[in-house]
Parts: sequence; C-alpha cells; structure tokens
Amino acid sequence: MEINYCVHGRLRSVIDGKIEAKEILLKDLLSAKFLFQIPGYQRPFSWEKDNFDQLFEDIKEAMEYAEIHKSDENYFLGSIILQVRDEKADGGGLYDVVDGQQRLTTLTILLAVLRDLVQIDMAKKFLQDKIYQMANEYENIPEKVRLLVREKDRDFFKTYILTPDGTQQVRSLDVKSLSESQAHIVEAVLLFKQKFVVKDSLQHEFVDKMIKFIFNNCVLVYVKTGSFTSAYRLFSILNDRGMPLTTSDLLKSSNLGAITDNERERFQKIWEAVEEELGRDQFDELLGHIRTILVKDKAKKSIIDEYEDIIFRNNPTLRGKAFIRMVEDIAEIYREHLVNAHISTKNVKLHNLMSLMRDFISNSDWMPVYISFAKKFTAEGDIYAFLVKLEKLVVTNWLLEITPTARIVEMNRILQLIETENDVKAILSHHLFDTRKYAGDIKGALESIHFYKKKYCKYVLLRLDMALSENENIMKSYTGIISVEHILPQNPSAAWTADFNDDDRRVWTHRLGNLVLLSRMKNSSANNRSFEHKLKTYLSKGMTDFAITKDISKYQTWNTVHLAERHSALSKFLSGLWV
Repeated sequence: MEINYCVHGRLRSVIDGKIEAKEILLKDLLSAKFLFQIPGYQRPFSWEKDNFDQLFEDIKEAMEYAEIHKSDENYFLGSIILQVRDEKADGGGLYDVVDGQQRLTTLTILLAVLRDLVQIDMAKKFLQDKIYQMANEYENIPEKVRLLVREKDRDFFKTYILTPDGTQQVRSLDVKSLSESQAHIVEAVLLFKQKFVVKDSLQHEFVDKMIKFIFNNCVLVYVKTGSFTSAYRLFSILNDRGMPLTTSDLLKSSNLGAITDNERERFQKIWEAVEEELGRDQFDELLGHIRTILVKDKAKKSIIDEYEDIIFRNNPTLRGKAFIRMVEDIAEIYREHLVNAHISTKNVKLHNLMSLMRDFISNSDWMPVYISFAKKFTAEGDIYAFLVKLEKLVVTNWLLEITPTARIVEMNRILQLIETENDVKAILSHHLFDTRKYAGDIKGALESIHFYKKKYCKYVLLRLDMALSENENIMKSYTGIISVEHILPQNPSAAWTADFNDDDRRVWTHRLGNLVLLSRMKNSSANNRSFEHKLKTYLSKGMTDFAITKDISKYQTWNTVHLAERHSALSKFLSGLWV
C-alpha cells in the first residue's frame, strides 16, 4: 500500500518521494519471493550479548503471554527499511537492507539454532528453506540465500549459519582468531542454544513452541523505497533497537548515496579502510575534528546536522567523492601525527611534545587546529614551531581556567588565520599566540598553594620533566601508571611536623615544589617515612625514570628552605617555557 502519512514524527519533512510500508509475518518475509542483502556501506554485524538476550526474552515473553491469555495477537519485532534493487510484479525481488540488518541477521541466526535443535525433520526442512536454498543442478534450482551478509562474512555465515548443523560446530572455533563481527555471530549462537537448555537437558517442547510462535505470530513492518536518498533519510531516523547509529554510519550513507553505483564500492572501501584502521571511536572523533575545521565555529547542533545543514548545504559539491577523499587525507595526518605521534625519527622533540599533549591535555579542542596547520604546511620544522606555539596557548588557557566556550572561540580564530594566511612566519608571530600578557596569571597558577588539586597538575609536572630530560635525542612517551607524590606528606608523622609547623604545611604541602612523579603506584606505607627513606625507596629501587624526581637527590634534608628553593626554580623554569 502507498502511504503518505508520517511513519515517524520527523518523516514528513525529510522524505522527498513516495514510500511503501507493509506489516508482514516473518514467515512471509522469509518466503521464496524475497531476497535481502546487506549493502557494503553498512557497519559490520555489531549486536552483542545484551541485544541478543533482549530480543529473545521479548519474543519468549510475548509467546508466554499469548499462551496464558489464549491470545492470537501478533508480536511486533520492529521495522526494516529496504531499498529496491530488483522488484518483481508481485512485490518480491531483491532488496538492500538499509536499516534493520542487526535484527534481521540476529533472527536468521536464531532460526538456524532452532533448525539444529529441533528433532522433527519437517521442521528442520521448513526452517532451512526459510534461510537458505541449496543449489540443485539436476532440478535446475539455483542457490538462494535469503539474507546475503557483507562480503567479508559470507563464507563464515554460510558455514556456521546457513548450512544444516552449522551452529553445532561453533564451539570448536577459536574466538580470538575471528573478526569482531564473526565473534558476535558465535556469541549469538551460543546464547540462543543455552536458552533452550535447562539442567543440561534440551527442552524440545519449548523449541517447538518457539518455532511456531515466531512464524505464526511475529510480524515486522517493512518500508521500501527505490531511492537511496529516501532510504538514507529513513535510515537516519529509524535506528536498530539498542544500537544507535554513529556519526560515521550516517555520514557514510549520506556520502556514498551521492556517488554513482559504478564507483560506490571503491569509495566504500576507502571509507571502511580508514574506519577499520582508526577504530569506530577515534573515527567519530576525527569526523568531529573535520567538522570544526570546516565550520570554524562552536557546534550548535549535532555533528550530523551540522554536516547536513551547514557544510553540505553551503558546499553541495563536497558531498560524495570529494568528502571521502578529504576524510582519507586528514585521517592520514590524524593517524600519523596524533595517534602514532610519529612524523619521523629525525624530529624527536615533535614526537615527544605531541605524545604528551595527546595523552595528558584534558581536552581535544586544539587537535583540529594542529591538523589544519599540518595539512597546509608540511615541513616538519614549521610543524614543530607551530606545535610549540600552540602548546603555550593551550596550557596558558588551561592554567587560567578559561571557560570551554572562550577556549573554543580562540581555537576557531586560529583556524580562520590558518585558512587565510599563507606565510608560516606570519602565523607564528600572530598576536593570537602571544602569551606574554598573561605572565602574571601564569606565575600565579604555578605559585598556587592548591596546585596539586588542579586538573593540570600532572601535565605540568610531565612537561617539566620532559624539558629537564638530559638527552633530547631519545623518543620519550609517558605510559603506564604515573602517580604524583608529595615529598612532605599530606598526613605527616611526628618526625615531619618537627620541621614543618601547621602554617608551613598549609602553605607548602600541595605546591609545585613539593611534588615529584613516580613510575608506578606509590607505597602508601612508605608515604610518611623520613626524607632519607623516601630517597632510598624511590630512587635506589628504580621507582622513577623522571628527571624531576631524580633531581631531589641533591638535597640531604627537606625543609622549608630547600622546598622554597626548588619551588622557585621550577616555577621560573616553567614560566620560561610558556611566556
């Protein structure tokens, strides 16, 4: 039936074409007239244990309710969105599953498990015919797979799901050797099989009831359209239950939809290669950075809405191949410079500073600025000089505790500068990077009696350690457990209070000069020991590789004079780095 009403609250405003919707029993959806395939631009199979369990328990609960109340009411499994690939006059044909692939794949796995558990031959054949038709050259019957999964998983899916008794073989698999999507398939099989076992005994009656209920009482609504654009827009609204779409899912569909069929697969592979190499979380983060580079303004909507309503609306030619090429280019910078922090072995300082900023600065607002500069100016010397300037500004803003909004505004001004200025020297000397006017504020932050309690404490100490390190030709990165230790303890013993009265402890305990770094968790039992014992414990046993900590070995005792001396020296040194 044709419909023009609103399937979803937002649908009327975004669908530019007619769609067709129909409620259908699962047994009819999986009949011989329908064939489905998961298009290449879709994410791999991603549902996990909780999703499988929820789907099964929902069906079981509906089945038990119907049995108790003698009800023949159908249970709604959800909706799927289909794009027509090859439609026949009777409404059958080949369809791309644009949305609902997680659920449809999971249902297919459940049917395969039931096929391999049920003992009635007629039921086995019935279930097998619903998911797979084997080729028979003698009867001129071609192979037909009811649901054709992504190419990377097809052989695996055929062996362990589509083939009779395939689900019985999954226990022998080494899950660690499987891809993530294949591991999810195995997880689903094992969970579903366990659902039908009570005290090591297979519940045959339960298996039989479940088969009958699924096919006679479970319905879906399929929504189909011949337009990829309409299908994508529906896709962005009606998400798989329990698996919300990510920014990368939506942008992938949007941009692949703007590419002709004969080129779509090539650009799909480019996109997926980047996503696979970075991982989903870092890829979504990268797409956020690209949004910032292009918009140069604080986000006022969701990232996907800003791409659609600002970026692609203002520059329609960017959508499609151009955007995917841009993502590929910027991903290389992001991967090599930020993720790996390895531009070349020649510029050790660049590697070390980038590693520190990436791992210990509490926000990522500076990353789009760095990426934008490195994309435009490729000389490593220029990139390092820019990073030094950028770090000064970022740390100054952190020490001054300016608001996130003010910080973002400043970063966007630098993005605008990079876009319009072609002279590196003009960028590096621009007043936006001038931190001298904040010299007093920087000193005040470093002098604070609450320094230890600030979020920037560990970064400042690590930055200081990096600058004090003797050999600048060694690549340095700070990994593992790093703890900040008080020399004068926070809860001192009587021996310490003899040298530090109450006022001294209030003034000095949490200040810069009283802090060191340790390479592993400090020994709380030694925390209140004497200064001499601390030196022996932390230095002779190799508990620190930090220059800032080794430096205290020049002191024989620890008192207010030595503490003030060290504090003044460190504060002055840091001010020299950032002013």
